[in-house]
Amino acid sequence: MRILFCGEFFPNSPKALKALLPEDEIFNCPTNRARDLGVDVDVLVPLMHRLEPELIAETRARMIHQWGVGLEGVDIPAATERGIFVCNVPADASPNADSTAEHILFLMLGVARRIHACFAAFHQGIWGAPKGEALFGNTALIVGLGRVGKALARRLIAMGMHVEAVKRTPGAEAERIPGIRRMGAPGDLLEMAANADFVIAACVLNDETRGLFDEALFRAMKPTAYVINASRGPVINEDHLLEALRNGAIAGAGLDVFGTEPLDPAHPLLRMENVFATPHVGGVTRQNIEGVAQVVVENVRRLNRGEELLYCVNARAVSGQG
Repeated sequence: MRILFCGEFFPNSPKALKALLPEDEIFNCPTNRARDLGVDVDVLVPLMHRLEPELIAETRARMIHQWGVGLEGVDIPAATERGIFVCNVPADASPNADSTAEHILFLMLGVARRIHACFAAFHQGIWGAPKGEALFGNTALIVGLGRVGKALARRLIAMGMHVEAVKRTPGAEAERIPGIRRMGAPGDLLEMAANADFVIAACVLNDETRGLFDEALFRAMKPTAYVINASRGPVINEDHLLEALRNGAIAGAGLDVFGTEPLDPAHPLLRMENVFATPHVGGVTRQNIEGVAQVVVENVRRLNRGEELLYCVNARAVSGQG
């Protein structure tokens, strides 16, 4: 089979797949060539690329398989109309949730312990400084309590933090994770953020969450509090975040994802001492890459054999067309 990774980012992904499918033709291409090269393939892997309508309309691919969870770059109705299966890898089908939760913890520590100032101190001959902020005893507000949010909550509770969460449908979810102090609905976000020391985006990207972290939220937060995002970049209004960081409305930000990726190296967010940024590597661990690869490989084999696919979001609709 011919499998195309749309883009040259996440280079470990095609390598992992090639090791498991040595007989298949697996290649990647620059995003500006995906529309042309993706026509004559069996499987499309979007990575961070938003598949062009023309590509979905013209490709002979039988499956679009995301390397991970997010499918916001795929027009699922258009793919379904063409009879193309669309699959992803849920966070609990691989170690993605645990990897991302660990990375969020890393971002929290990096920005709170002022990692940039620590590196600068060596060159300045300064020891015993800068003064950082510990996590224990502080309050973390997790916005979104899906698989990543739950994995994060367990870690933060174990570290002695007071953990609260905002969830679309609170219900009795708090009872399933002992130690969560309060569970709120989206309408409680601003009130709960006012008491938090870390406000953490762990939600999916949709119409309700796009731009959720905005001027109103930053204005509600304490000037000593931090924003953390390892979910999707557009959850944060970056213009509002920049203003909040510049005027001291908040203390800092830990960011793994951005509104536009790749981010311009000259972007002001990458030049601020109170921002600890990483290049979308929350799930880029050996364990997670191997786990995701296993799911994709299994679906490639099932597609070849005409069997039911795993984690296919439009299987019933596509099969009903047959």
